[in-house]
Amino acid sequence: MSPRRRPGDGVGAPAPEPAPPRRPGSHDPEGNRRAVLDAARRLFGAHGFKGVGVRAIAAEAGVTPGLVMAYFGTKDGLFREAVGSGAGVSRDVLAATGGEAGDLPGVLARAYLDRWDRLPADDPWPALIRSAVSHPPSAELLRTILDTQVGEPLAEVLGTTDEADVRTAVIRSVLFGVIMERYVFAHEPAASVPASELAPALTDVLATAFGDAGGPAAAGTAGAETKGPDREAPGPGEAGPAAPEEPGTTPGTASLFALLNDCAARHQLVVGRAVRAYGISLPAYDVLATLREAGAPYRLTTGEVAAAGSARAGGLTQQADRLVEAGLIRRERDTGDRRIVWLCLTPEGLELTGRVSDVRSEQERALLAGLGHAERRRLTALLGTLAHTLGAGGPEQ
Repeated sequence: MSPRRRPGDGVGAPAPEPAPPRRPGSHDPEGNRRAVLDAARRLFGAHGFKGVGVRAIAAEAGVTPGLVMAYFGTKDGLFREAVGSGAGVSRDVLAATGGEAGDLPGVLARAYLDRWDRLPADDPWPALIRSAVSHPPSAELLRTILDTQVGEPLAEVLGTTDEADVRTAVIRSVLFGVIMERYVFAHEPAASVPASELAPALTDVLATAFGDAGGPAAAGTAGAETKGPDREAPGPGEAGPAAPEEPGTTPGTASLFALLNDCAARHQLVVGRAVRAYGISLPAYDVLATLREAGAPYRLTTGEVAAAGSARAGGLTQQADRLVEAGLIRRERDTGDRRIVWLCLTPEGLELTGRVSDVRSEQERALLAGLGHAERRRLTALLGTLAHTLGAGGPEQ
């Protein structure tokens, strides 16, 4: 009598069916974050920046809108991260030159064409570019992303002089023109020319635009001020090179952070004054703006609003009470779970939030009016480096 075989033993036994993929849950914050980014890329790519709300992205990812806001802060923040790996002059492109500026035009041309040739059909970049033509907020978002992904890396190679700004403008225009002709509008002959034939021609154009640019800044000195052929000597009233620091001391650190705190306080004061002209405080506006960013039907739980950082937990109830009394939001109990209370924008609240948002944006542009384009770009790069440094030792999100 032959031994009895267990299921799965021997030749021809059916293979076990793979377990269905598990949807990320609250125990998997990194999985949730990836799911939100994947959903955002799909929906932004299909419908554009304007056509997708935070609530739709949350539903697609299987999470709550509040969790989306907690991870990314705003819809703009989510979009920036969704396209963050898009078509910029990334540091890996600069590193591929091996520090030789002469190699950069060819490396950049090939990398750009290769990245866009392999761009998925549902990638949000083309949708953003199309919507930027007729939608001013999308155009502003596109400009900001291009400053970060193209302007700042090029500044590491070309410097920040007036001549460097002109060269950067030409390089950006050339690269963006190729994107528009070849990938967004698919105009001929640009759409059909093989990348292997287009890359040498693009390299020649970029080489002319770069000119005699020096090599990238030395590794580990991001944001450092170095004197070279593309650096101007300090003008009248400008500070020269800092004196060497004495061992064990960090002169200037306290005054630097005091200046940053002062700038932040002045920003809050000026913007808060503009917002109060509409009968609400700046924290109250932040609550309204968070509900607006969530997308239709413009509602979140108190916990979700707090998770987005719109108000301190202790003050959110009081802010909500005032906004309810003003008719700008209303509270609704969830029909499926009476323990859940929603904060919902009223039509009046939505209209007011849009008007205040425009005024706040205009006020912030006025605050930066004293800085030229190159100065804003440098300041953004320096503050980005500082923010990265300050967050390097913090807990992972």
